[in-house]
Amino acid sequence: MIPSPYFEQNKNQSGLTDIDRPFYIGSQITNDQGYHIPSHWHYHMEIIYFASGKASITNGNHIYEAEEGEFIIIHPCEVHSVTVDKNQHSHHYVIGFDPELLSPMPKLAFQLRHFSPYSASFSGLVKIIKPEQQDKSYIHGLIEEMATEYRSKLLGFELAIAAAVLKLTLWLLRHQKVFFTDSESTSFEDTSRMEAFSQLLVYLNDNCHKNITADEAARMSMMSYSRFASFFKKLMHTSFIQYTLLLKIRRAEQLLLDPAKSITQIALESGFNHSSYFIKQFKNQKGMSPHQYRKEMLQQVN
Repeated sequence: MIPSPYFEQNKNQSGLTDIDRPFYIGSQITNDQGYHIPSHWHYHMEIIYFASGKASITNGNHIYEAEEGEFIIIHPCEVHSVTVDKNQHSHHYVIGFDPELLSPMPKLAFQLRHFSPYSASFSGLVKIIKPEQQDKSYIHGLIEEMATEYRSKLLGFELAIAAAVLKLTLWLLRHQKVFFTDSESTSFEDTSRMEAFSQLLVYLNDNCHKNITADEAARMSMMSYSRFASFFKKLMHTSFIQYTLLLKIRRAEQLLLDPAKSITQIALESGFNHSSYFIKQFKNQKGMSPHQYRKEMLQQVN
């Protein structure tokens, strides 16, 4: 076990624990005392792997039951929590990393940074991974290797951890088909256009409350409106309007974790002009009202 305080205490919502490296590894063992990390979110990817025991993971308004040998993928910005019942033994690892660690596959790195964060909560992407028996020892070995390297910090440990993350990602691609990898996606050969488009998506994520129009977004991407609309739909698998709506809903999920903010205030800070429209759209997307969502998320803290 890594001899340090629980990893969430060392992170903030703008980055990883170790600001000099694009990853961190944490470990938690509980026997009979129970264990709970309340709802929170962050900008990086996270994989929670259960070496033994079992736990409940809440991801948005979905609850997953994970057991030994299984792991769950938390995409950037997703609200999630972890609970281990009292008198339940559990040992789990958390691997957090920046999607840019997967830069050898630029399409995948782009997807994890810009596409998955908004789509995973709404499109039914695979969340909990249950390896076949013949794969369990391989996955366990990769996770243990990362933890050992992170703990020892021997010369070149960064390279060893990055290599293990890449191996785990390759296994997910080939054996679980977790990520969208369709060959018809827009080519990444036009690097200048993709760079401008990536910068636009970062801007949209940071400024979804400003109600940016498709015309404005097209100009920022150095495209005509018609070209932008087609390019956006092909690359993001949804329209610009729907994408920005989901960004606002995701932002509202995060803000609802603050009990001091009113529903009206959250609606405005998420980019909705009217709280009634916000409540309607939130319920359409999440299957419950903002009030119900907040109640469920904050109940986990008690």
